[in-house]
Amino acid sequence: MYRWLILSLTAYLIVHWTYLLNRIGREAPDWGEAAQTALESIFPQLVMSLILLAIQRLTPLILGCGFDIQFSRCKM
Repeated sequence: MYRWLILSLTAYLIVHWTYLLNRIGREAPDWGEAAQTALESIFPQLVMSLILLAIQRLTPLILGCGFDIQFSRCKM
């Protein structure tokens, strides 16, 4: 129970701080948008991994439409 409370509070604080940093003058926060912004700004590697997994999952559909996607990466 305590772990769940701590994780929930931590997630709420991260999203709330992200909302406060990117506020454009709206009255009520859009929590989905704030959560997505927090994810993209704090964990960009996770976002890229999720995008690559989605493309890998859709590869048969992409090939069926006549497209071929190739990735190359350079270590920095």
